[in-house]
Amino acid sequence: MIAPPRPPSPDELEALIKEARARQLRRRLLAAAGVAIAAAVSLGVYAVVTGGKVDRAKEPQSAGRASASLCRASQLSASAGWQGATQSMLGGAGITNTSDTACSLPAGRPAVRITWQGRTLTVRERGPSPVFPVQKARRVIEPHATATIYLQWWNYCGRAVDLKVPPVVYLRFGNRLVVRAPGSEQWGVPYCNGPRAPSTLFVSGPRITN
Repeated sequence: MIAPPRPPSPDELEALIKEARARQLRRRLLAAAGVAIAAAVSLGVYAVVTGGKVDRAKEPQSAGRASASLCRASQLSASAGWQGATQSMLGGAGITNTSDTACSLPAGRPAVRITWQGRTLTVRERGPSPVFPVQKARRVIEPHATATIYLQWWNYCGRAVDLKVPPVVYLRFGNRLVVRAPGSEQWGVPYCNGPRAPSTLFVSGPRITN
């Protein structure tokens, strides 16, 4: 007589849930990147890559629940990923509220830092890119909902990055909250359009995607 399969332990079950959420988040980020790539193709290579001026897009006004207590890092889980789009890398970082209580992110878009093996890559941050999906910004994240920070990276001519070890994105909201978003296997660096032009990262404010 064949014994029934052993049910997973609580620790094993929790690990499986985390892995499933991470895979789902990566699929959402890459799907969003695919939509934005179509718009990026029509824009061509940004003037910022060659040292020209690019006007910042305005952030949509916030909507939804008016307020909630500020999020704590312990309430949040994040990952990041992107793919190639007309000589740039386009995608984002997803931040999921893993708690059972709604919380809010500090106002404004985050300051973003990209590191690889503990070394910070030299990147200049700017406002949202015109190719980002048009969605209303929301600070409040409901329980188990995800906020997406869209990112587009242009022109990297720095030291070589071994993509077998994905970079890590750090998002700083205000003066207190820092969210660590490890990169997925869907990582790359943008095409080097010239070492004299700055390496530029366009960053959106948080968008609630579910």
